[in-house]
Amino acid sequence: MLNRRLLRIKVMQNIYAFKQNKASNKELTLDKIKAEFRDELLEFGQEEKARIDEEQAKVIEYINSVMDEDQEEPSTQGLDVKLLKIASNAKNYFEQLMADGKQDTRKNMVVETEQLFTKYLKILSYLIDISELSHKELERKLDKGARSIELDQKFTEWFYHNPVFTILREDETLNELLAENKLRRAEDDERVLEWLRILKRDGELQEKIEEFAKEGDNFETQKEILRLIVRDFIFKNEIIESQFEGEDLNWSENKKILRSMVLKTVKNISQDEGTEILSISKNWDEDKEFFEDLYDYTLNQEESFKEIIAKKSKKWAVDRIAKVDAILINMALAEMLNFRNIPVKVTINEFIEISKQYSTPKSWQFINGMLDSISEDLQAEGKIKKSGKGLLDNK
Repeated sequence: MLNRRLLRIKVMQNIYAFKQNKASNKELTLDKIKAEFRDELLEFGQEEKARIDEEQAKVIEYINSVMDEDQEEPSTQGLDVKLLKIASNAKNYFEQLMADGKQDTRKNMVVETEQLFTKYLKILSYLIDISELSHKELERKLDKGARSIELDQKFTEWFYHNPVFTILREDETLNELLAENKLRRAEDDERVLEWLRILKRDGELQEKIEEFAKEGDNFETQKEILRLIVRDFIFKNEIIESQFEGEDLNWSENKKILRSMVLKTVKNISQDEGTEILSISKNWDEDKEFFEDLYDYTLNQEESFKEIIAKKSKKWAVDRIAKVDAILINMALAEMLNFRNIPVKVTINEFIEISKQYSTPKSWQFINGMLDSISEDLQAEGKIKKSGKGLLDNK
């Protein structure tokens, strides 16, 4: 299940991706300028090439300064009316690319996060497939008169006749959700059959399952078999992992969330209550608002943060601070200033922990020092206003 730290991480990753796309937008803008001057060269010929090259260089120099967010607005001196028009059109083009990129990244960030629920359901679907196909494989081999069926019989006993798998397989709510999202697909059979073949070669995992099977048919023991398949096979086998990675660019991060959700679902399977289907958060509407607002506030207010950061980063110019560190500091400032119910200390601690995971080994100390000092100044100036219990983060 998603918590606020994971949402902060996703905001950080998407802001980083948005800023990385800026380089592509710069190239597109420069290409647009060059195309305009190339057309002029075709019209006037080589005798005007020197003049056209000089004018192009002036416009490109100006636009490069415009596109460099760490520089002040450049002077238009040296640009005549024609060049000013070309430069203005290029500037508007670049700004539109950035605005569209910002909105597209925001939209994709939310969509990708909401798709975690579908991915969670899909993994539950794979567990049902493992149960059903293990039984079908045994029946197929019996029909063909195959002799080597001992392992298939064990798989059928472990995964099909297992009452925990049965509850999962027959859960009406789960099956309705799988049908609604069109997640039970015949083309998945070959993938799951491959997984079963991999499992047949995994003697170590079979031994672990065998140990639980020997303990008897009590419900909790049978549940441990399903838990082993989730924990030590679905989320651990290298081949299966590579398949998931190929379908999900953020698998390394999403894996932790999905693994936790599926294991919690297994833990909560009950003979009386059946299967509890989890949501991606306790209150997604509220978390989604926090998620989107943190992204917007950070990007909309980062210009105003530069002076604040510059005063405190005496050893480093703002443009020399590592990109991830700069994003985390901006996000922390946006959170301090705009989310009244989140205590300053919670904000600082959260971004310190994120920096330990995603930035350089010493970054957390730098970020800690910066945020401590800046927050003290902002509180003294009355710019940070907090109200309420401030416990919304403790989910």
